[in-house]
Amino acid sequence: MKHSYICLIVSMLAAFGSLYGQTAQFLTLPIDARTMSMGSTGAVAPANAFAIYNNNAATALSSLRGAFAASYTMWQPATTDNQLMSLSGFIKMGKRSAISLGSRLFLYPAYDLSNPQGSVTGTFKPRELSVDLGYAYNISGPLSAAATVHYISSRMGPEAAGSAFAADLGLMYQPGNLSLGLTATNLGSKIDYGYEPYSLPAQIKLGAAYRIGLQDKNLLTAAVQAGCLIVNSGITAGIGLEYSYSNLLSVRIGGHYGNPEKGIPSHLSAGLGFNFKGLTLNAAYLLAQKDSPLANSLSVGLGWAF
Repeated sequence: MKHSYICLIVSMLAAFGSLYGQTAQFLTLPIDARTMSMGSTGAVAPANAFAIYNNNAATALSSLRGAFAASYTMWQPATTDNQLMSLSGFIKMGKRSAISLGSRLFLYPAYDLSNPQGSVTGTFKPRELSVDLGYAYNISGPLSAAATVHYISSRMGPEAAGSAFAADLGLMYQPGNLSLGLTATNLGSKIDYGYEPYSLPAQIKLGAAYRIGLQDKNLLTAAVQAGCLIVNSGITAGIGLEYSYSNLLSVRIGGHYGNPEKGIPSHLSAGLGFNFKGLTLNAAYLLAQKDSPLANSLSVGLGWAF
């Protein structure tokens, strides 16, 4: 029985390729449909309800008083049909501070349970969960910093469960139309399922974005980002472009590069966004080669900003 659970955990980790030997891989996935459609350039994403999963430092620089949202993502639907759901938001505390909170739930496909004789005795649906709390502070003018803590629970089988604590650190610098962002995420303890400890997928990401106003109602935003997985040194990069009209409609495209030697898949992305009196609806879709596990991944998010 123990051997079967070890094989199960290894196979699930291997399904994420780039993160083999690590667990809680859902922590690296884009929660925000806007970010996902722009090549996962979250380190320089502006403050919104999902900032706690992009760069939480952006909330301390936001002109919003707060925002809350929910998202649903079908991740790798053609191969594993994983599901990722989240609830998150932030609220400003005075002029310099902001508090963020959120939770993520990642569901794997169910599998059969069997006894030593090989008879099916039931089913089990693996799941991973995080509960997240963050604080951001405007240090001076266009510079802010943030720290976020996570409690992570991972349950891969009836006898294979573990938990961990992790932290994210973020910096955001926004002089005028330029944004520079730096994050270090998933820095924490290992998860031990009772057989072998697995590292969290710690990452460092650096990004830049620039906004250009085109006449009165048109806004163009370009973003780039580079990242590195700390444990296995896997390199990633993203680029995104967003056109917004009158703060009502946004069209987005992007691309994300993954190091093929580390098994990190690359993909293109596209998305749409709608905003009406603070109500927001965003969607993102990933385009990849037919044999890529990321092909046809889809994310939608519904929120309210005030």
